[in-house]
Amino acid sequence: MNLQRARYLVAVAEHSSFTRAAAALHVAQSALSQQIKVLEREVGVTLIDRNGPRIGLTDAGVVAVREARFLLVAADRALMRIQAAAGGSATLRFAHTRSWAGGAIAHTLDAFRTRFPDVAIDEHRGFTKRNLELVREGVVDIAVVRPPVDEPDMTVEVMDREPLLLAVPANHPFTTMDRIRPEQLVDEPVVFWPRSNGPGMYDCIVEQMWPDTAPRVVRSEADDEQVLHAVGAGVGIAPMPAGRANTFRVPGVHLCQLDGPPKYLTVGIAYRPDNPNAALRDYLELI
Repeated sequence: MNLQRARYLVAVAEHSSFTRAAAALHVAQSALSQQIKVLEREVGVTLIDRNGPRIGLTDAGVVAVREARFLLVAADRALMRIQAAAGGSATLRFAHTRSWAGGAIAHTLDAFRTRFPDVAIDEHRGFTKRNLELVREGVVDIAVVRPPVDEPDMTVEVMDREPLLLAVPANHPFTTMDRIRPEQLVDEPVVFWPRSNGPGMYDCIVEQMWPDTAPRVVRSEADDEQVLHAVGAGVGIAPMPAGRANTFRVPGVHLCQLDGPPKYLTVGIAYRPDNPNAALRDYLELI
């Protein structure tokens, strides 16, 4: 298993789709599919279950993805140590969440690019939980996260906060109201993403919007974009960071303000203080 095929396999596993994985890797879907088939021939077993409406991993595939991640981590660490030994690192590896819309962190990255134009910024995208794993494994230097985060071996710094809105179908009665009270949400069907994607963020949203009860979740979607499309289709209402709602602007979705104290989600960065990457130290001096 070479590094390229390891990256391809991990991408397919993370996206559960050849199409989305190819887009994330910036390669043709046919080339990606062909390389996975070559890898399967090399190891002599089927790794991807292509039967059914969505692809999945075989038992051997689960093991292969785990080993591929170990291989990629080892390669990245080796490169980082070699570059650090030469007096600096040429890359700052940065992971952000799907719900991140820029803000203060984006400004610091722009400042970093201006001051250190020769340092490449390698971006990854994923949920808070996975991004923290990448930091822990040494795959990335910095992760954008939605605090609170329980990671004793990492430093987490809050950088920004983003208004929390309520997304509702365009024909919902809430669209005629100036403000929506929390008690009005109790019996409403809710579209949400799985708590496992970001437990701290999930709990923060629930505490602010459903302080005395739990949301009546009728559908779980993978990310905010799919949540908004479900809202536009009339499935239910959904909490939504303002930045993501403004980024996607899905037809059939109306954004409502919530009554009471302002509702916010904090945005921060997480990193390992023992990370030797000189580019990380240079970035931290700018924030």
